Amino acid sequence: MVQYSGLAVIYDQLMQSVDYDEWAEYIGELTHRHGGIPRQNVLDVACGTGTTTLALARAGYPVTGLDLSAEMLSFAREKAESQGTEAAFMQADMRTFSLAEPVGLVVSFQDGINYLLTAEDLTQTFSAVGKALLPEGLFIFDVNRVDKLQDTKTETSWVDCDDFTLIWETRFVEQDIWEIAVTGFTKLKDGNYQKFSEVHKERVISEEEVQRSLHHAGLELVGRYAAFSLDEPDFGTRRVFYVARKER
Repeated sequence: MVQYSGLAVIYDQLMQSVDYDEWAEYIGELTHRHGGIPRQNVLDVACGTGTTTLALARAGYPVTGLDLSAEMLSFAREKAESQGTEAAFMQADMRTFSLAEPVGLVVSFQDGINYLLTAEDLTQTFSAVGKALLPEGLFIFDVNRVDKLQDTKTETSWVDCDDFTLIWETRFVEQDIWEIAVTGFTKLKDGNYQKFSEVHKERVISEEEVQRSLHHAGLELVGRYAAFSLDEPDFGTRRVFYVARKER
């Protein structure tokens, strides 16, 4: 599984247009709608630099962020300290993690699930989530429907800012694998630039596969929504939010 390293330095600048407090509000709405445990401990899987984790903490949730990337977690801890926001962070693989105490809610957003490149990876992750949840606890996650991009040719995009330049090429390299090749140049204190290159891959994950893996993990699918709404996803929906409940 690919870890963020060079991209971690500029990730928050790239995502600064995202309203993470809106994400936290939406999580609260879905939790209430599906009878989740009020203000129970939350685990944010694939938390990255912790921006969603900290938004949940500000909303009153006791929360822990989990990620594989040490670099991303370093930025998450720095942000928590600078904001005076209480949150815990742990480095672990989302496929094999375990918790000392179960939680009432597990979340995973921003394509974290799409980074699971095999059916076995998905099943392992959902099984780890199932073990981490209290009975009747909820698992809320999103899936980017990258299959909607399968007719797209290789595209090159870039961002040029004062502190960094980022170039990325996106294309399908297999029938169900979407690759993002990133080259970046970050400005150093002495005015020079440091180059980094990373390749990220995401996988097309069908609803049938989601349901099979949830069932295997003892989780029941109880809701699916077009992002940030309570509407059923339709053919053109690019991001789907799923809500699953752990069986008694």
